[in-house]
Amino acid sequence: MKIVLWVVFAIGLTGLYFVNMALLKMPFLDWEWGKHAAIRFFLGFFILGVNAFYAYKLKFTSALKVILVIAFLDYLYDYYIEAYRLNFEIILHGLYMMVWGSIMGYLACKDFNNKET
Repeated sequence: MKIVLWVVFAIGLTGLYFVNMALLKMPFLDWEWGKHAAIRFFLGFFILGVNAFYAYKLKFTSALKVILVIAFLDYLYDYYIEAYRLNFEIILHGLYMMVWGSIMGYLACKDFNNKET
């Protein structure tokens, strides 16, 4: 199971590089973009991957509502401080990070619990 986790991580990093090149026209994220990408990754990791998919502590719709509120507030803050223009590419980048984070969260919890038994 550990090899699957590392393969998904490597595929996700490769995909992130190509998504950054295609959508944002830069290969790697700077500090400001890195913070936003990390927020979306960990939202997907903990709320969707761990709580909704693995532990079933939240319903999927409830988890999506929590994520949408947090992501919307982050986008609103960025728009307010004029960090960037909100466009479709930026939303796609955030969705990619959340999906990758949720898959990684699910696999990490599954791998962690397999080690304990």
